[in-house]
Amino acid sequence: MFAAVFLEHGGPEQMLWEKVDDPRCGPQDVLVEVHACGLNHSDLDSRAGTARWSLPLPWVLGAEFAGRVAQIGAEVEGIAAGDPVTAYQQYACGRCDACARWREDLCERFRVFGTDCWGGYGELVSVPARAIIPLRGEEDFIAAAAAQTVVSTAWSMVVGVAVVRAGETVLIPSASGGVASGAVQAACIAGARVIASVGSPEKIEPVRALGADVVFCHRETAVADAIGDATGGRGVDAVIDTTGGPLFADHLAAMARDGRLVTCGAHAGEVVPLDIVKLFQHGHRILGFRVSTPDEIRTSLAMALDGRIRVPIDRTFPLRETAAAHAYMAERRHIGKIVLVRG
Repeated sequence: MFAAVFLEHGGPEQMLWEKVDDPRCGPQDVLVEVHACGLNHSDLDSRAGTARWSLPLPWVLGAEFAGRVAQIGAEVEGIAAGDPVTAYQQYACGRCDACARWREDLCERFRVFGTDCWGGYGELVSVPARAIIPLRGEEDFIAAAAAQTVVSTAWSMVVGVAVVRAGETVLIPSASGGVASGAVQAACIAGARVIASVGSPEKIEPVRALGADVVFCHRETAVADAIGDATGGRGVDAVIDTTGGPLFADHLAAMARDGRLVTCGAHAGEVVPLDIVKLFQHGHRILGFRVSTPDEIRTSLAMALDGRIRVPIDRTFPLRETAAAHAYMAERRHIGKIVLVRG
């Protein structure tokens, strides 16, 4: 098969469309012919070599993908060649002690596509049959490839980790991004009042269209001023932060007493200042999102496919043009998701 593969770390130009060996289809596996694969900022970190996990090279990225079944293993039942499918972006072994305790997320052999095994940046990907999710048809391909990571992460952060309740006020920084735009909608579904920030004025209306009650550009209005005006000086109950970086302290300071900040990313900066005294004076909690559960993935994917949570598609690129897609994502001009497609 052909795949977008990188042989060494570096810039987007390292993504090469090369012929590689077809993935193995074991007796309990399924080979999926990829028709769509979502891009994530973590892909850029992995390619650049700045991610905090090591990858044996050459490597094929891609955590979320969708397509048609090309081949089934000898022991696979209930799945047929040609079926439209996607797959859980991560899967457990189903046999260890953690799996037996219904904690698949703590599985000692937990695997994430694109991180622990080759993912969907190619023509074919090998998937354990137990990780396959049926789709209705090819009309679901782009939505499934775009939605799983961002919507499941957003839903888990808002509902599972921050436990946002109806009537609360939530701040979502950099809300035009994939996960953050999903978090805006998840917080609205939870019944919260949503305040969102963006990095440029042209992103204000698209984020407002997602349901945010207040949207401001943090380059034009200071976070403290915007939150003070929007909450009468009280502050927000929760912050859903996907970027880290120099505004992290401002987002923390924007919280009311007993507020909680949930973080899942640090593309704006991984090391941030923290005033510990302020942390315990105000009873603030900082919580890290680790991984969505299978139930959260099923729920969030269903919401994306039936339109309850909308994942805007900014642009699609052919799989063979993955280098250009990485370069475009690095410019940070996109609003919504970038998706690689077959062809």
